[in-house]
Amino acid sequence: MTKKHIYTFLVIFISTCIYFYSCSPPENSNKNEKDWLKNNPNITVAVFPYYAPYQFINDNEKIDGILIDYLDLIEQKINYKFKKKLYTNWEQLIRDAKNNKIDIILEIQQTSERDDYLNFYSKLFESNYVIISKKDAVFGKKLKDYDNKTITVPVDYGIHEILKNQEPQLNISTEIDDLTCLKRVSDGTSDAYVGPKAVANYLIKTKNLNTLKIVSETQYTYDPSLAVQNDNIILNQIIKRTSETITDQEKEAIFNNWLFTDVKPFYKKTIFWIYTTSVIIVIIIIILLLNRYLKYLIKKKTRELVIAKKQAEESNQLKTAFIHNISHEVRTPMNGIIGFSELLNDPELTEEQQREYTDIVIESSNRLKHIIEDIVEISELHTEQKGVSIENTDLSELLQKLYLIFQNKATSKNIYLNVNSALSEKQHIIRTDKAKIQKILYNLIDNAIKFTEHGGVSVYYEIQGNNLVFTIKDTGIGIKQKDQELIFRNFSQSEREIAKRYDGLGLGLSISRKNAQLLNGNVSFTSELNQGSTFILTIPYLPKV
Repeated sequence: MTKKHIYTFLVIFISTCIYFYSCSPPENSNKNEKDWLKNNPNITVAVFPYYAPYQFINDNEKIDGILIDYLDLIEQKINYKFKKKLYTNWEQLIRDAKNNKIDIILEIQQTSERDDYLNFYSKLFESNYVIISKKDAVFGKKLKDYDNKTITVPVDYGIHEILKNQEPQLNISTEIDDLTCLKRVSDGTSDAYVGPKAVANYLIKTKNLNTLKIVSETQYTYDPSLAVQNDNIILNQIIKRTSETITDQEKEAIFNNWLFTDVKPFYKKTIFWIYTTSVIIVIIIIILLLNRYLKYLIKKKTRELVIAKKQAEESNQLKTAFIHNISHEVRTPMNGIIGFSELLNDPELTEEQQREYTDIVIESSNRLKHIIEDIVEISELHTEQKGVSIENTDLSELLQKLYLIFQNKATSKNIYLNVNSALSEKQHIIRTDKAKIQKILYNLIDNAIKFTEHGGVSVYYEIQGNNLVFTIKDTGIGIKQKDQELIFRNFSQSEREIAKRYDGLGLGLSISRKNAQLLNGNVSFTSELNQGSTFILTIPYLPKV
């Protein structure tokens, strides 16, 4: 093999190695970056649109400018849409950047302090920092001439940090933005302002700050970059790689699009009269439509009154029906008490019959007692006479009593009743209104057993965050979809139908919810017809002091 052949072989070998070494990883890297972008759809870009023509809010109230076009170009190259986050306060933007609440900053000056948390890319333009003072002021053209003067700059801007570090002898005051700083110089509050030449020129011309002048340029320059949080490695790789792929021609095209744009104040533009005319036309239309709008309001109020009247009539009818139901419900246990009390006087009764009649009298008396208690309680709740009496309450003891009360009832229906707790022994002692919590749970468990023919009822309670949550789940008849929104309403049709079928006044759920609300809690439920219901009582968890 000749030297020429060896040389050719080495060139091919080295070229091949370089190709595989330099080309293959980026392909894999690109795929990883695309996957990462796909899994991170909410990458935020901080936008501070107050530096025309680099970024500003145009006449159509949209963010526009050279840097916005540059960001659009990056988005096109990576096929991704960033979430723009608008800032009106630069100090807040810097705080969010330090706290890692934003991923990218579209325009920011690189400083030593910001290097701690940001990486900087794509310096697209450069503008000298200039000294601005009033036209009639004669202080000098160098920063050292302002040692005994007050220089104002925007707080936390790049120039703020530069002057603090490089010109410590200066007396620096801060304002929220460049425009406010210039106004302070104009009204004599400050002696001078230091800021980017392009920005200063734009604001002086557009904001009629005719008393100000550019004194001189400083040795410092405003050359902002696009910055990325330095702890986001993949995002830095993406921005760095994409920035490097942007050609000089693409950059030039962006600048040419804005280079000759004449940014004028709104009132100096030719379309000013169009806007003025439009405003006048709108005012005339508003005046013409005002009468129609008032008529609409009257019709709307009339409809609301009609609906309110209908609801009042419906409520009155339901209350009337409820009163009729009361007479029936009271009469039934009263007949039992009176009738079987008379039978107890029969001297020929056996001992077994006496016990049976006595049990019926007692059961009827308890039923009558519950009816009267419900009537009194719903009346007190409606008139807001019910108060809350907080005391230490043993949940374990309370639930055990309820279990003993309902165990026989469940057994007689051949269904199960389970009570389980996720609380420790210490957590069972809480501060609440014992009577109300017992009343609520009594009604919910009673309802669950009453409407369950097969299966059973499970009671479970636990602590969720700052709340104590009771879950009463049954396998009963469930609640119709159309009745679910009305089930807690007093005297509702669904309640009257259920009460008629299963006895009672049908006030249990309404009373339970109102009592729960007095405890700063609530009663909610889910239900499926013929599959069962789950009622959830939530109250604040207040441990024993």
